Amino acid sequence: MIDIKDIAGLSKPLTRLIEVISQGVGAVSASYLTKKNAEAKAHEIRVISDALKDVAEQHHLPVVYRDGAIELWQKPEDKTLSLEPASHEDKAALRLDYQERKRQNNIENISSIAAIELAEEHEVSDVKPDEDWVSRFFNFAQDVSSEQMQDLWGRILAGEIKKPGTYSLRTLEFIRNITKSDASRLEHLGKLATQFGGTTFVAMHDKNWMKQNREIYPGHHFEIGEIGAMYPTDLNLRVFRDEETQEEVFTSGALMLLVKRGDVKREINLPMWKFTAVGRELIELIPNANDEGYLESLGRFFLERKAVATLAKIIERLPGGQIRYESIREISSHPSPEATSDA
Repeated sequence: MIDIKDIAGLSKPLTRLIEVISQGVGAVSASYLTKKNAEAKAHEIRVISDALKDVAEQHHLPVVYRDGAIELWQKPEDKTLSLEPASHEDKAALRLDYQERKRQNNIENISSIAAIELAEEHEVSDVKPDEDWVSRFFNFAQDVSSEQMQDLWGRILAGEIKKPGTYSLRTLEFIRNITKSDASRLEHLGKLATQFGGTTFVAMHDKNWMKQNREIYPGHHFEIGEIGAMYPTDLNLRVFRDEETQEEVFTSGALMLLVKRGDVKREINLPMWKFTAVGRELIELIPNANDEGYLESLGRFFLERKAVATLAKIIERLPGGQIRYESIREISSHPSPEATSDA
């Protein structure tokens, strides 16, 4: 174990991570802090798990004799099997011990993932995560066992340390109740998340194109809407709603679509699937696909309505919402090879 007074050599973000873990669970293990140790531990667990699975399948284990004096247990601390007599009191104690050790293992894995996320950071906000948020986070995270969901929780912890207030208590409650398949579907859509002003959405300007080229179907919208990360109905984004507006900007990851009015005479309605507030928080955890083909397809939607569209790369986001960018190409009515390639 290590104390706060012993961590002067660590970066500020990792120091803050240790403070948060100590606040949440009362103790910090040095193995939380290095990628090498985290990866080694994960590899060790996978190897042991595979071996235990083979033993269990070969010998039909573990076996519990509820009316007898002997039980077969898998010890959580070293993943070995033991055959020993146990009283009812011992059985209850073993179950409780197993559960608590499993929870500790979950917390260590999630904290290691957060440490990896913070390893390249050098600064951290002077504001610390809210105490209630920290308490709720670890209360939920201790029961997260799947690697995919642990990765998600680890990135949430790192994100909250970088910028306290990024993830609401409502979002923690939401994440607590979603399944791995829910998370996979959300990730599939989240890679194409697009921003226009304060709205985050997936453009559904051409459902056939989205189906054929990005394997996005109406069922995805229904499923994500059902769990509360998207509004459940198709909506329209009003573009060029102000007659004086001469250009509109759409961003998606490190890319930008600049749409100039050209010969547009009236407001354009862009069909979209809009993310809810919880959905917006969650897609911050999902790496954007930086999908040129998707944005080029969206650009052609505006070309068909007499606008002019240019695909660009974002160089820097400036205070006040301004963006420095570098043009990639002006979009034509004929798709480039990238426009239909896999994202």
